[in-house]
Amino acid sequence: MSMTPASLMGTSSTNAATTATDGTTQTTTDNSQLGQNAFLQLLVTQMKYQDPLSPQSNTQFIAQLAQFSSLEQMTNVAQGQKNVISDLQSLQTSQSMTSALQLLGATVSLTDGSGASVNGSVSSVQSSANGPTIMVDGTTYPLSAVQSVIR
Repeated sequence: MSMTPASLMGTSSTNAATTATDGTTQTTTDNSQLGQNAFLQLLVTQMKYQDPLSPQSNTQFIAQLAQFSSLEQMTNVAQGQKNVISDLQSLQTSQSMTSALQLLGATVSLTDGSGASVNGSVSSVQSSANGPTIMVDGTTYPLSAVQSVIR
């Protein structure tokens, strides 16, 4: 009797989406990938239904455990990378804001949107979605427009 992973677990791969009357998607379910718990359930079910006269060899069992261990470690590494990336982005945002705050009261030379050079004193600093901005002579510029600081 041939059993697939889905039939052993009593589940099937499904992709479902619920669409609201305004056309926006509210819920999406994707069970097409086996998670850690599903993998263990599959392994237990596989052992439960194996033929007692021809049991699975030790090498096959160890190979499956090694695959599970590898899967678990890759999941941990991926989560760690996500955390590091998030922390680095937060650090970069903080450093940019600190740099902008250090310019308060300083005279800067910057390039405006048209490429013209502007000199003036930084009177305020704001935080925006695109990073910190500075106000020079009543006009707001991105921090990246600063070419030099004149002290």
